[in-house]
Amino acid sequence: MFVALLAILALAYGVLVFKEQKTATLLLLALLPIYLIRFSVGPVPSTLLEVFAIILIIGSFVKAKAWKMDYLRTLGPYRSATLLLLAASCFAVTFSPDPLGALGIWKAFFIEPVLLFFVFRFTFTERHDFVRGVWILGAVTVGIAAFALVQSATGLAIPPPWDVEVRATSLFDFPNAVGLFVAPVVTALIVIAGAYVGSTGTSTPAARSRIILSIMALCGVIACVLSQTEAAYIAIPAALLIVLLVSRASTKTKLSIILPCILLAAIAFGVSSTVREKLSLQDTSGQVRLSQWRETSVLLKEHPLVGAGLNGYPLVFAKYHDPHLYEIFQYPHNIVLNFWVELGLLGVIALILFILSTAKVVVLRRDDVLVLAAAAALLTMCIHGLVDVPFFKNDLVILTAFFIAMTLVKSERGRV
Repeated sequence: MFVALLAILALAYGVLVFKEQKTATLLLLALLPIYLIRFSVGPVPSTLLEVFAIILIIGSFVKAKAWKMDYLRTLGPYRSATLLLLAASCFAVTFSPDPLGALGIWKAFFIEPVLLFFVFRFTFTERHDFVRGVWILGAVTVGIAAFALVQSATGLAIPPPWDVEVRATSLFDFPNAVGLFVAPVVTALIVIAGAYVGSTGTSTPAARSRIILSIMALCGVIACVLSQTEAAYIAIPAALLIVLLVSRASTKTKLSIILPCILLAAIAFGVSSTVREKLSLQDTSGQVRLSQWRETSVLLKEHPLVGAGLNGYPLVFAKYHDPHLYEIFQYPHNIVLNFWVELGLLGVIALILFILSTAKVVVLRRDDVLVLAAAAALLTMCIHGLVDVPFFKNDLVILTAFFIAMTLVKSERGRV
């Protein structure tokens, strides 16, 4: 029964790809949480999201006559970083202690997102295509927040052990997944809403857009609070302030926003012992992170070039871990260490190249609100990633590919 239903859904989506490619691409963004529908094809694990992604990739490439495309030119400023990332992922598969699992990670977290980047680039040919994508992600965020609100109000459908603390997980398996998904969307929504700040009243399209985008962003913040994704509390405002600094906003505007924020942060740090404890990683979760990073650094001292191999961290890390402290996690929960243990030193260099390339694009196009929105989302993921895992997850790699493609959106100065 499940196989038949899967086949019907795949067929219907395939038809949509060939008839309405843009709609199918936008639908994929709306369906990012369906990676939670998991199954196996023989020994190979997969998800419904991956099935849809592969159908979209194949259909889009056939329609675009992919054999005629100039892929290196399409990559633009991300060419070196992307090629190095792909090379690092191929090497990491060969060094993995779990070759079959590594191949699954390789196709889902590296090959497919890169191909989807191309799909976003040659499907979303107009600015409003990316705007619609952000709106759809905002609508998904509202749905995630609504489910989280029901969980928090009733205590139902929260999986253990998070039911004890009533930490909402919404559609996901664990609470932090909520913040990891919605936080970058929230910052993108806020930046785009900021383009309509000058509009007044509620009757004009611009004013209505500003209100709806702001409500969507507020729902995302509520979802982060209900899931107690504390890193998002820092990542969202920090990313917005950095993007504001980079933007072409007037010095007066920048100071009027940044100075009060700095003052409030200083007061909170000085008055609240809880804030100081969280920021200095002295609470329980912070201590676990610090211990994990120390043990991971020992692993990397012995394997500095290749790390643990793709999908190999839990197996290799067991030798360096004190089992009495905490469980072994899938990743070290730090963006640099995550890339280092999974992809080796080449992966870290690729990450740095992506960051530098994005920074260069943003500085050159800092008068473009969509570029700033994409930059805010990516920066949120990086800041959040200092204590979590913002990339190595099925929905988040596609989200990353979307926002990177969005930094290269067609220029049309003065318009959203």
